[in-house]
Amino acid sequence: MKNLTLNRYFLRLYLISFFSTLTAVFALIYLVDMVELSRRGRTDDLGFLGAASFSALRVPGFMEQAFPFIILFASIFTLLNLNRRLELVVARSAGVSIWQILMPFMAGSLLLGLAATFVYNPLAAWTKAQAESIETSLFGGSSSRSGEEVWLRQNAEGVRSILGGATVAAGGTELGKVSAFLFGDDGSIVQRIDADRAVLQNGQWVLSQPRVTRIGYPPSYPRQFVLPTTLKPEYIEQRGTDPEATSVFALPREIEVAGSLGLNAMAFDMQYQTLLARPALFLAMTLVAATVGTRFSRTQQAGRAIALGVLAGFTLYVVTFLAKALGSNDIVPPVMAAWFPVLAAGSLGVTILLHQEDG
Repeated sequence: MKNLTLNRYFLRLYLISFFSTLTAVFALIYLVDMVELSRRGRTDDLGFLGAASFSALRVPGFMEQAFPFIILFASIFTLLNLNRRLELVVARSAGVSIWQILMPFMAGSLLLGLAATFVYNPLAAWTKAQAESIETSLFGGSSSRSGEEVWLRQNAEGVRSILGGATVAAGGTELGKVSAFLFGDDGSIVQRIDADRAVLQNGQWVLSQPRVTRIGYPPSYPRQFVLPTTLKPEYIEQRGTDPEATSVFALPREIEVAGSLGLNAMAFDMQYQTLLARPALFLAMTLVAATVGTRFSRTQQAGRAIALGVLAGFTLYVVTFLAKALGSNDIVPPVMAAWFPVLAAGSLGVTILLHQEDG
């Protein structure tokens, strides 16, 4: 009963620290994004309330990248505060081991990791999709799949063309910032069409208010330009979908569809494994925080402890980022790339804590 009361107390302090840090980071990212939107002139186009709503749709996606550090800081701050108030010293003198002290922290991190993967991630993916759809329809969008434009080669109804778009939206039926090149029988470019938006309708691309350029003629500006195609929305969506903007529940289907279309599914598989490993990553961050947070006593070493914890957590984050890049490019199997850094960091944290406990 005493341990249960102590665990509930530690867990409550940890969750309070986590949500306080989460709120502060959310507000900071939201403020920075609003400043960036204002710099790009989006507040003039949308108005202040529209820009504020648009930024609110973008921030959840950014927050996913900050989650590991939020866990790290929340764990360090909670442990340091307990040490400063000598509560950890009292607990240790009462016969409570370091593992019993850390149990509510580890349980809380696992639960938060599960919630981040299976509850928060679908919400963040949905808000990011809504933001991209708004940006595509109003501004032509930002580039898809981490800065890479999507280029599609087509040959339909005797018309050979290459169509490129900066964004893919609406399940592969809309492209933003479109450029199309039409080829003649000899393979040379005979026509170029530029438009802010193209919509796939009944086996053809409809480019709205395009700029049509032909060699030897001045540009023309028709109301729309129709370009035949045999491409399916599923293929187009796969080519332009950002794995990080895909819900954890939709990733298995994306992997299956990519395989059936003969596309490389490693980026989707890597993202899926990364999301599955997120609870373990949160746990590893907590163990890393414990290696510095539980050592602090009444000396003025809080700054040093925080710096060491941040350095260790940042190192783990960089390693996982590099491993993700290797897994996405089929250099390392995605399962190994997602899980090995997390398990290695967790094992190192356990080893250090065992040394501190026995030493």
